[in-house]
Amino acid sequence: MASLRNCWIVLFLLTLVLSPSKLAAQGPLIFPNGAVNGASFRPPDFPGGAVAPGSLVSIFGQGLGLREPVVAGGFPLPTQLGPLQTRVRINDTADCPLFFISEGQINCQLPDDLAGTQIRLRVINSAGPSNEITVPLGPFGFGFFTRNGNGRGLMVGSNFTDDPDPARRFQLHGPETPARPGQVLLLWGTGLGATLPRIPAGQPSPSSAAAVIQPQVFIGDRPAQVQYAGRAPGFAGLDQIQAVIPPDAPAGCAVPVRIQLGNQISNTGTIAINPGGLRCVDPFEDILAGTSHGSIVLHSGLGRLGSGQLGPGPMMGGPGPGHGGPGGGSGTGGVGRGGIGPIGLHPGLHLHTGGLGTMASVGPDVVSARFVRLASSSNLDIGIPPAPSNSCQSYPLGAFANADLFAGPVQLLSAGILTLNGPATQLTLSPEPVGSGGLYVAALPSPLAPGTYTVSGSGGAEVGSFGPVNLNVPALLNLTNSLPFGTLVSRQDSLTLTWTGGNPNDAVVIHGRVFSLPSGTTPPYGDLLRFRSHAFICSTTAGTGRFTIPSYVWSTLPAGPLSINVTHMPSADGVARFNAAGLDIGGVFRWINTTAFLDLVLGP
Repeated sequence: MASLRNCWIVLFLLTLVLSPSKLAAQGPLIFPNGAVNGASFRPPDFPGGAVAPGSLVSIFGQGLGLREPVVAGGFPLPTQLGPLQTRVRINDTADCPLFFISEGQINCQLPDDLAGTQIRLRVINSAGPSNEITVPLGPFGFGFFTRNGNGRGLMVGSNFTDDPDPARRFQLHGPETPARPGQVLLLWGTGLGATLPRIPAGQPSPSSAAAVIQPQVFIGDRPAQVQYAGRAPGFAGLDQIQAVIPPDAPAGCAVPVRIQLGNQISNTGTIAINPGGLRCVDPFEDILAGTSHGSIVLHSGLGRLGSGQLGPGPMMGGPGPGHGGPGGGSGTGGVGRGGIGPIGLHPGLHLHTGGLGTMASVGPDVVSARFVRLASSSNLDIGIPPAPSNSCQSYPLGAFANADLFAGPVQLLSAGILTLNGPATQLTLSPEPVGSGGLYVAALPSPLAPGTYTVSGSGGAEVGSFGPVNLNVPALLNLTNSLPFGTLVSRQDSLTLTWTGGNPNDAVVIHGRVFSLPSGTTPPYGDLLRFRSHAFICSTTAGTGRFTIPSYVWSTLPAGPLSINVTHMPSADGVARFNAAGLDIGGVFRWINTTAFLDLVLGP
């Protein structure tokens, strides 16, 4: 049960981050699209953004309550809470039982008897009524809770064990305690819809209240046996999914999990699977909260455009200003010296994720390095699905938002001077100041080429000397698709990406992002990062020679400008690893090779 409470703690912590600093001068205000599923936070105007009767919702705005959060004391949940006597009215006829109120956020449970395709919602407190917003309503609208409290990444869950001691029978799931194939996994979310028996809103569920419509659960794109799907016993509006990890589920630290109810696809979270039950080790960058690690990456083709992409683009202006991060852009850009954030450079993320195109571009072929200590509160963010799974995950992003391998505070460490040698390459790198630490970045003197690259570190204030470390780079992937600017991608017709080259077991990561444009927006669009978006990331192996983006991915995306990056990376066996004093779990030396297709269009 402690893990159930943790999911609300995550929401409370998120509230403190999102809450504005001052009360509204003239009553409460709900932000546009400000009422969302309380677990997934999927925008209500995006596909799958409808909320369900009896589900938990989060309402964002200002002046909703006081700065000091107020939490309901028990069941039944109150319909009025806090010093401002805050209420949430639904359709002017019913109240939303309240869990939590702060100045900028309310968490409540929708009445279980709502009907129709939309609801009207407003907040009322002693300062007056808020504006009224309309929220889409469906028979179900499920979202998983995640440890990061943003609807993506590592899920809130428990592994069921056969420990004879009931107190140890449920083990908090995570990279340190992964699940095994055949093991029962408990996950939590909200929005399964009607249950039997019916549970009135604001009341805790009894020992069992199964969902009327049972979901399909997919783990690593494999169907999983569902043992129970319904209300979590002892809680209001909280749903519990109890499923068996498929015997052929892929091992990995970020195995995607989703459910499907009718045509509705949930948000995608991730779990860790290791057949041996030992701590999960990410094949691309070993990540563990509260520890330090290093990462040295050779980047090839940052900003390289795929076949058919030459010439000016019709919407964003093709290569040129507007493709960079929030501070301005250098177009097809590479990595700017000031543009690598402390947790930037996710392998497989394209230029529109920010941090890759900046005002001072280094170029398309780059070496970068970071040595970091993660805070104990840090977690895996989206991660990369294990390549053999041929699976995907998708997630919404706000304006100027980014995603990475991990999320949370980091301390940047100094490893002294790095020396890199390889085909036509001799470089020394010193840390460049970024915030409170330093990062390493330099242009490669020539494009990444097959052969052996060697790196060494002299040692610095926090990281000892290491190396030489050898990395073998194979023949790089060549994309054979031709997707000119303006190509219309249909949700009904599959899009298959094809390629040649690479070692058969190398990973191929496909990352896409669709931007939701306000009505009336016309090209050229300028910096698309200023718009909300929905992204996806899929992976397969190079030996397949092709990958078809699944229909369930397209169904989660809004219509709008689309960009796709295809990134070739080594398999786990092709990543070089090293140890150094000051790096608790060592470091990795790897390469990535990227091709981008920009200015595509995803149709309605």
